[in-house]
Amino acid sequence: MKTQKLGKRKLRIFKVAAILLVFLLLFLIEVALRFANYGTDYPLFVEAKSNPDFLVMNPNISKKYFGNEKDATSGYYELFKKEKDSGTTRIFVLGASTAVGYPYQKNVSFHRWLQYALNTTFMEEEVEVINLSLTAINSYTLLDFTKQLVNYSPDAVLIYAGHNEYYGALGIGSANSISRRPWMVNMALNLKKYRLVQLAETGLNSIGNLFDKKAEQRETLMAKMVADRQIKFGSERFQEGVHQFSSNFQRMADILKEQGIPVFISTIFSNEKDLAPFVSDSSNTEESAKHQYDLGVKAYKDANYLEAKKRFVKAKEYDMLRFRAPDTINAIIKELVDTHQNLYLVETAERFENESKNGIIGNDLLLEHVHPNVDGYALLGHTFYTSLVDEELFKTKPSHIFELNGLKSQMPITTVDSLAGYFEIIQLKEGWPFFEKLPAINSDGMSVPEKLGGKLAIGTLNWDGAMSELNQYYQSSGNKEGQLKVSESLALEYPLKEQFHTQAAILALQLGLVDKSKYYFEKAFSLNESIEMAHKIVVTLIEGNTFEATLPYLEYLGEKEPNNKQVSQLSEAINLIIDFRNKSGEIKSEMAVDVARSYLTLGKRGEAAKILKKVLEKDTLNEEAIALYKKIG
Repeated sequence: MKTQKLGKRKLRIFKVAAILLVFLLLFLIEVALRFANYGTDYPLFVEAKSNPDFLVMNPNISKKYFGNEKDATSGYYELFKKEKDSGTTRIFVLGASTAVGYPYQKNVSFHRWLQYALNTTFMEEEVEVINLSLTAINSYTLLDFTKQLVNYSPDAVLIYAGHNEYYGALGIGSANSISRRPWMVNMALNLKKYRLVQLAETGLNSIGNLFDKKAEQRETLMAKMVADRQIKFGSERFQEGVHQFSSNFQRMADILKEQGIPVFISTIFSNEKDLAPFVSDSSNTEESAKHQYDLGVKAYKDANYLEAKKRFVKAKEYDMLRFRAPDTINAIIKELVDTHQNLYLVETAERFENESKNGIIGNDLLLEHVHPNVDGYALLGHTFYTSLVDEELFKTKPSHIFELNGLKSQMPITTVDSLAGYFEIIQLKEGWPFFEKLPAINSDGMSVPEKLGGKLAIGTLNWDGAMSELNQYYQSSGNKEGQLKVSESLALEYPLKEQFHTQAAILALQLGLVDKSKYYFEKAFSLNESIEMAHKIVVTLIEGNTFEATLPYLEYLGEKEPNNKQVSQLSEAINLIIDFRNKSGEIKSEMAVDVARSYLTLGKRGEAAKILKKVLEKDTLNEEAIALYKKIG
């Protein structure tokens, strides 16, 4: 009996030891992998390669959320300081493809409209708008980002998201879904920090890639991400998608509330009128998306717009291919705002309805199911802008408030930017689930901007290259307005590169846009505060007869070069000219001659001659005026 008990005890010890040995082995492998610098901790931000004082969103962060790294998407490369300055307002943007700005590149995105508007509204304040959005992600990624971004001193977080809950990375109906329970998916994401898990995932991906069919490799990401193409309204899978969004956004809201960070969260919109449902339930006429859509089309033709709106919304709700979020998502967003004091509702959906014909959202603002056109992105950006300004988020007073049309007239969106988006979207619509025939395009008859837009869309030319070629085209044709738009666009994309601000300032001055020129010179000087830069700005402003704008730079030069006689002479001459211009009534000949001499100091012989002629008309024997006039020749 004792021998039997001893045997059982030894067996238990052996089993425990075996289990411990397995864990020890796994631990040693983990240590070895880390020692060999294998894998990553997936930080949200990494040090910028171009400047160690700045951070940037980790270019590889999306690999954490996609089962196949080949499907991982990339976001913006926007630098911000490791140590935030006291006068800086820092804003992070969270979302998916609409927040990225798809199908456009760079400056058409709503956050760039917002950045431009804030830059020129709060000129005495540094405003950072850092876009952390990624295509084809959903609330799982956004929650994971939220946990990290709170440590980087945001003054506000902006959110536009909700359409990707079913088919975004790890979504309930996606090809890489791993569980129907949000807590399990979030736990799996937490486990990805372990190198052993990363090694296993890499191995599985490698095996999976061996069996990839060439046809599948040609599929759009939109097609690759979808597993369940028939999610019926109100079904268990449908409710799981809603719960997924609600659960993750609740946690996001709680984290941001705990940190006291203001959150501007937008309602979401989609195409109601001009997009027929993708997949309809043929077993139930009343819940058939196609049936509801057809009723909506008929009501719209009959000018019964309230009925049409109701039917179009029902068609969207019953569409079983869930690329458009159900109305429940907006209801959850509004409920979160009601229960969290730090959340502010941005009523974008309502504003899109107000700006749409007969209050029904369609192709006047959207390109397909959810992505806006250029006017739509302008509207989205302006809606966030007005919300931020209304809540007085900023440290300084606004110099002005942009109306939508005013912002659209100023925003540096080039023709190539718009065309590239057009060409991108017609490629998307050629495939599943749209299957629209490509329009006939005569490449021989295309303009230079059209050719550049096409190259940008198919990836044979990058955005920087497109802007360079567009600038050369405008330069050769003498189109300074076009050149200015390109320079402003580059300055918006590369806010830390002084040369683009300087180019924009010079072109604006040549076009007589004095305020814009002053703004860009101020930006350029803040990036390159030097004697050389100050001299360059002063000379350029004098050439453009913008004398008053030279004063801060001359003051700077006076402090840096107190013994420079040329600087003191220029300062004296410009101050005298400014006084002369501001005087009313009759000007004494003595002062007028001094002003003419000042113009000569600035190299303005024509202006000097005009003043001297007027002096000699009244005082023909004025010796100083005669001598100076002869000197001019």
